[in-house]
Amino acid sequence: MNGKIVRAVAALVAALWLAGCAMTSSYNQGYLAAARRPAAFQADGKVLVITAAQDDSYTYKGNPTSFTGSATTLTMPLGSIVKETAVAAFADVFKGGVDAGPEVKDPARYAVIVAVKLVSFSYEYNQLKNAGFAITPTAVVDVDVRVLDEKGATRWQRSYASGPVEGPAYVLNTSPQEEVSKVTHKALYDMFSKAAGDVARELVVKPSGATAG
Repeated sequence: MNGKIVRAVAALVAALWLAGCAMTSSYNQGYLAAARRPAAFQADGKVLVITAAQDDSYTYKGNPTSFTGSATTLTMPLGSIVKETAVAAFADVFKGGVDAGPEVKDPARYAVIVAVKLVSFSYEYNQLKNAGFAITPTAVVDVDVRVLDEKGATRWQRSYASGPVEGPAYVLNTSPQEEVSKVTHKALYDMFSKAAGDVARELVVKPSGATAG
């Protein structure tokens, strides 16, 4: 059997594996650990990350945007993943660490109070970019990040869109939902890392390098 036939058979097997399955994934500390990296910029102080209870309990259930795997359904606790990736990202930027909760408490303890929220999420099993011979798991996330004052009012807001975040291509994988979960953890951590750096530079550390009081 020549190489072209082998690749064609492999592509067919990969596509058939994603035909009509219901799959479930979860928050995974290992996936988050793999996504984390040393912050390029750090600031003093501790952060309070605010997430709404209903957002924390949000479970995503939906189909990929790609034709490949379009009959499959993925169930994933996106609320937990959003919260944990946000906490990790801000902890990597702020030297004092992070607390997390549903509301503002003891505001004087914190250098900054941040509210985070998932705006949108989609994923795909991209087979077209590999000429049909392999699948590239891809996730796209949009998040909203707000800095709150001591009364909970917004004093700074910015949206972050990841664009397509891709994982390694594969020909056959018996747990394709885990590949999507990996890139979802990475996409969210990357966006919250960018947000944490922006908050630290723009609101916490003054241009002179002195920490804001």
